Amino acid sequence: MRAVLPADPTRGHEPLLGECAEPVAVDGEALVEIRASALNRADLLQLRGLYPPPPGESEIPGLECSGVILETAGRVGSWRPGDRVMALLAGGGHAERVAVPGGQLMPIPEGMTFEQAAAIPEAGLTAWTNLVAEAGLVAGERVLITGASGGVGSFAVQLARELGATVIGAARDVERVRDTGVVHAVADDESLPERIRELTGGAGVEVVMDLSGGGHLNRHLEAMTGRGRLILVGLMAGGSAEIDLAAVLRRRLSIRGSVLRARSREEKAALTAAFAEFASGRLADGRLVPRIHAVYPLARIRQAYAALAAGGVTGKVVIAAG
Repeated sequence: MRAVLPADPTRGHEPLLGECAEPVAVDGEALVEIRASALNRADLLQLRGLYPPPPGESEIPGLECSGVILETAGRVGSWRPGDRVMALLAGGGHAERVAVPGGQLMPIPEGMTFEQAAAIPEAGLTAWTNLVAEAGLVAGERVLITGASGGVGSFAVQLARELGATVIGAARDVERVRDTGVVHAVADDESLPERIRELTGGAGVEVVMDLSGGGHLNRHLEAMTGRGRLILVGLMAGGSAEIDLAAVLRRRLSIRGSVLRARSREEKAALTAAFAEFASGRLADGRLVPRIHAVYPLARIRQAYAALAAGGVTGKVVIAAG
């Protein structure tokens, strides 16, 4: 089958389509014919040899997809061949077919396209995992979401709103955040802490979902109320930071790192089930909408990767079969 070849330093970091072995579904998995997939920054890192897949998972990039089940193996619950599904993957999405654990499959709502569905699993599960499972966000709290114009950030904004939180979205370009459903949009620059205090009557936010890290971390901490919780999800601004530990102690702040890909299949299945229960109806009626920057055919996979690497992407870059 055609697929993006696994990382190989001898041929550089560009995505290259080639022939790969057909995946085989084992007990508890479904073989899915991929109709669309999406790109994540983890895919860029993987091709550079910086983010390998967990042991035993596909070395083909791609952390989410949508498609149709071709066959099932063993115990996969109620899933059957012919079902339209979207899936969270540990790898293998940038290909024509992929074997998916049954617990990481979700139904595609009626009327939703494969391209729309492909933009949901990684963004949706990342948002759910970090806002709900890690941060414990509850209705009435205030949450700051950084990188709010991107695929994950824009979905997290919508999810936090549906959870009943007051949402403040931050990004380098504020105008790209305004139509995501935030109550307030702010620039992620040195003025952010002061602007947050103005918007919250001096209180700050209870939760930060931080997709930036790096040198931005200090101002995100400064924007928090006492005993606030910061969940570090991404490092778009760099992998190191100097922070005021005295302020962390004095204000009893919590900083927690979080990754999704490395979690066990059992944990992913539990998170997928909880997210699907909450989100399925909201995806069907339009309260939750995947944000798509552009759609490329699989044959133009290099252009798709280049678009994401160039930055300035608003929403997800999606890859359609063909």
